[in-house]
Amino acid sequence: MLLCCLFWLAGMGPARAADSVPIRLAGVDHLGDIPTVIAAEAGLFDRQGLDVVVEFSDSGRHNLQRLRAGEVDFALMALTPIVLDRLAAPSRGAADDPVILASLVHSIRLNHLVVPASGPVQHPADLQGRRVGLHQGTNAEFAWWLFAHFNGLDPNAVETVDYAVDRINDALREGEVDAALVWEPWLSRLQEHGGEAFRSMPGSQVYGAKWVLVTTRATARGEPELCRAMLAAYRDAIAAIDRDPNGAIAVYARHAGINEEILRRNWQALDYDLNLHWSILATLQQQIDWAVEAGHGQAADSIGVLDLVDAAALRALDPALVGIPEDSAHYRLRP
Repeated sequence: MLLCCLFWLAGMGPARAADSVPIRLAGVDHLGDIPTVIAAEAGLFDRQGLDVVVEFSDSGRHNLQRLRAGEVDFALMALTPIVLDRLAAPSRGAADDPVILASLVHSIRLNHLVVPASGPVQHPADLQGRRVGLHQGTNAEFAWWLFAHFNGLDPNAVETVDYAVDRINDALREGEVDAALVWEPWLSRLQEHGGEAFRSMPGSQVYGAKWVLVTTRATARGEPELCRAMLAAYRDAIAAIDRDPNGAIAVYARHAGINEEILRRNWQALDYDLNLHWSILATLQQQIDWAVEAGHGQAADSIGVLDLVDAAALRALDPALVGIPEDSAHYRLRP
């Protein structure tokens, strides 16, 4: 069983005093966030000497808002909310700026553009003049932009409609939209209750998703041991998932209230790996370029992608997990 074969790295002391307030962590009900579920349920935060209270929301955008407001200490999300946040507040170096501590997941099949199987949209070109539902301010918005460009669609000829994540499936079922950009576990829920009535459009895999652990610059710089211990718990959770993927699926299915067999079909979409490699810088730069083109900001030249990342804690945990420059806050992929 997954929860019985987890290991404990000995000698890890608490990152905060025992009488301090608990560490607040904002997870997401998202298949990419299985490491948070495993770490919490298997006591891996406790084994690092951390008193962590985990609360799950339905989007990384909401988590980032809570991090900015000081309601949580750490948060899980995709890259899009971070990029949009920094374009909205491009000044560099503020204590409450969100910074990425590590990437946990890479996937090219985690987000899907879904349509009714027997509906009018059979090919990407059929989306012209129609309505697409998505949760704006999240990676769904970026994934739709990539899909549209990849398939030669005119974005101005397709109406995008903003929905809360828990409303998108109903909007698609009820015909309020002709297509919807969804992710797990919402895809499995749609399949569970809709059977073969819905299908994913070809080309959904054009988007390469990253799932990251984020804190504020003040926490990253002021509490490095806390950040290192949090990353150690995630390292152990990912190792446990790798050892027993079937057990991880079962744990997450219970957590999310999803049929385990349906969830298992989509399991291979995910690659869990704790790291900070060059690919995250390239993906950040791509999203900055998209966000400016989409009208989300005009200050891209003032943002160095490394300014969105703090690698010190991961480098302290294991230097081999870090493959980005150590000291280049102004680094950019473009001249």
